Amino acid sequence: MAVAVAVSLAGAMGVPSGRVSAASASFTLVDAGVNGSELNIGVGPDGAVYVGGWDAVARSLDGGASWDRVQPGKLASAVGFGADRVLVVDHQTGVVFEEDTTLGCTVLSYSKTHGSNWKTNPAACGAGATDHAKVAVGPRVAPYKKNPSGALYPNLVYVCANGLTHDDCGVSADGGLTFQPTTPHGIGCAFQGTPVVSSAGVLYEPTSACGLQVRSTANAGTTWTETGVGFPTSSETPDIAVTPDGTLYLAYIDSGWRPALARSTDGGASWTGPYSLAAPGITSSLFPVVVAGADGRIAVAYYGTTDGGAGWDLNPGNAPDNVRWNGYITVIDDAAGASPTVAPQQVTTDPLQYGCLSKLGGCLNNIADYADIDAGPDGRVYAVFVDGCLPGCTGKAGSTSDRAIVAVQTGGTFLR
Repeated sequence: MAVAVAVSLAGAMGVPSGRVSAASASFTLVDAGVNGSELNIGVGPDGAVYVGGWDAVARSLDGGASWDRVQPGKLASAVGFGADRVLVVDHQTGVVFEEDTTLGCTVLSYSKTHGSNWKTNPAACGAGATDHAKVAVGPRVAPYKKNPSGALYPNLVYVCANGLTHDDCGVSADGGLTFQPTTPHGIGCAFQGTPVVSSAGVLYEPTSACGLQVRSTANAGTTWTETGVGFPTSSETPDIAVTPDGTLYLAYIDSGWRPALARSTDGGASWTGPYSLAAPGITSSLFPVVVAGADGRIAVAYYGTTDGGAGWDLNPGNAPDNVRWNGYITVIDDAAGASPTVAPQQVTTDPLQYGCLSKLGGCLNNIADYADIDAGPDGRVYAVFVDGCLPGCTGKAGSTSDRAIVAVQTGGTFLR
């Protein structure tokens, strides 16, 4: 059952180089009906919404109002669920790509029929790195301007992963049927965030393995540029988005464990900011994810808490048992301005989790490596969170679930 949420949290907040908006978006929470410690969400050009769970893919053909379950033809894990599962929807074609990591290669399934039928490539890695794999789809660039196989697919498909010493990508020019290796990058700093491809075909990949950086390639991975952002970070989970005019927006966790934003208008060569994305009272946060719409319009989702604790260093992995985590979304409709206006929202009304979060600080629980966010063709924002504390849960002992909960934007400014 959907639960309507319209929580306004505008108020006094220190926002470097920005200001807080009194306007607020509204969201409805919906149970997608699948589970997983790592969840992804994608929206097609016709508004169909998909959530990649570990047990199945959830599908909604009515904008998130109702959901059913579809299953790729093959699951990568021998024990029957996806490992490091990633789901991405091509915003141009509507093809759904679902990837599982085997630590030996990558199993990539894809559907052109809203998930009713799938094809599976059991060897989609095309590169030497296979852990923490991510998928990106974007326009063709040389040397893949023409499809060598003759099969028509308009875009390139990238599967990027990290190894022990470097990061690596495979690129497919035939819609995921075959992959070719790209040049290894991130040597000695092998842990990447989710890549994104600009309208010009440039692939951008964020990382904080050796300080906050953005890597880019304009030739499908033949050569790479690595540029430092220059702002301190405390977490390994930055995320990046690009608007049609080529402006980059990097969401990350700052040195005080609060969500922040950096902006680049020159392909990552230089950055402005930081701009705070924190809702009032946020003490700690994790897993920021960002989506771009029209020029100057973005939204960021993250897990956050307003709780504290004696002796707590604010690292989510070291959080005391009484710390409550909720889902937050910040919508910005003037992100290109000199002083962006943020509209922070708490979109969950009861805690998603108690106690420590993720694998930081030795914490091992049911929420693993990321949240996710996307926007529909009308600019409506969709974000997915892991609900580890279902109704009846009142503390850490009951925070053992991994249910997919989707926040669907129902009001306020959309991203288109």
